[in-house]
Amino acid sequence: MFLIKEYRKKAGLTQLQLAQNIGITREHLSLVENGHKKPSLTTLEKIAKELHTSIKDLIDEQSA
Repeated sequence: MFLIKEYRKKAGLTQLQLAQNIGITREHLSLVENGHKKPSLTTLEKIAKELHTSIKDLIDEQSA
């Protein structure tokens, strides 16, 4: 559903680093990355900004 994990790894960040940078827990980020929880629009915006990409790029249209 989302390509957050792929973009995070390209940026060289761990789950903990990204989570801390955007103000959520690592556990929450893990749930989002693994498709068990949908992120809020605000969280998705923060992730996109932190990973220097757009929300559109984070959405995997193949699985949508």
